[in-house]
Amino acid sequence: MLIIDDQAGIRALFREVFSVFGCEVVEAGNGYEGVEVAVRRSPDIIFLDMKMPGLSGIETLRLLRRDKEFSVPVVLVTAYQEAEMMYEAERLGVAARLVKPFDVEELHGLMFRLTEPLTQQVAGI
Repeated sequence: MLIIDDQAGIRALFREVFSVFGCEVVEAGNGYEGVEVAVRRSPDIIFLDMKMPGLSGIETLRLLRRDKEFSVPVVLVTAYQEAEMMYEAERLGVAARLVKPFDVEELHGLMFRLTEPLTQQVAGI
């Protein structure tokens, strides 16, 4: 799992929540670093902050989707719900949105829903 967020506290929260489940959590502090890590590590899921300095979440998603083979589910994490940005995110194939503030149960449910086929595959279901 890859967390792309400019706020270290948010990255630490994701790391803490998902490490309990034995998930490998990789972090990136900005969009450029996130694209590099995503291409190199090919995570099972990406949580991407919408508003970051430099490369925004939408711009980062656009770069990730340039490669049609890169089909990793991306969850857009945002405190903003601007209609134009949401439309663009959906057009670029965002798997889901996570609106700040969110609770841990919502985060767990979203992660498991989006990675369920992978979990079943590993468990042999």
